Amino acid sequence: MAAAIDGYLAELDRALRGPRRVKAGLLREARDSLVDATEAYADLGLAPEGAARRAVDDFGEVSRIAPGYQAELALAQGRRTALLAFASLVAQPPIWHLVAWQAAEPDPLPGLAGFLDTLVSWLGTLAVVVALLAVWASGTGVRRLGTNPRRIRLTGIFAFTVAATFSTTGLLLAACSPITGPMALARLPIAVVVLFLPMLLVALNGARCLATARAATTSR
Repeated sequence: MAAAIDGYLAELDRALRGPRRVKAGLLREARDSLVDATEAYADLGLAPEGAARRAVDDFGEVSRIAPGYQAELALAQGRRTALLAFASLVAQPPIWHLVAWQAAEPDPLPGLAGFLDTLVSWLGTLAVVVALLAVWASGTGVRRLGTNPRRIRLTGIFAFTVAATFSTTGLLLAACSPITGPMALARLPIAVVVLFLPMLLVALNGARCLATARAATTSR
């Protein structure tokens, strides 16, 4: 029984790309279904190996089953990426306000720093709204919008845009900041931990979005 089922699940595993935990859950559900079907055929008098092969045949060829699973994986990756972008963006303002308060930074900031600060505020608000829309589109919005992988691809592009935009503006703000002394030097490690590492994680998940969306498109 195990050989036929394990071989089928291994092939299905190779055909899918996406978040490991979600993928493991899908494979576990497929295994449970195959085992139940095998036991049912065995109760009808089939030999264990024959019952397992019959269950696998009934379940369907991997090429027919994989697209549905891959679409679900793409949605899961899109939702994860959008949630990560949202969380990273929402966490930025209070942290940097605290840093500015500790450094006695003037409010509003003068010159180019003030312009960049206002720009980041507007862009951040817009990006948070887009991230929430992406979370909805890959969650409850699927009922209305369906499972088109193009939306997951757009989520990946959005993630790259967020990472590049806010990393760049963060560097420019640090360079233009009127703060001097020890606090000015402390801004760089703070930016690495608070801004650049989260944005790197957002970009990596954006790349995974593109990969899972491509897999969902080609498996159709």
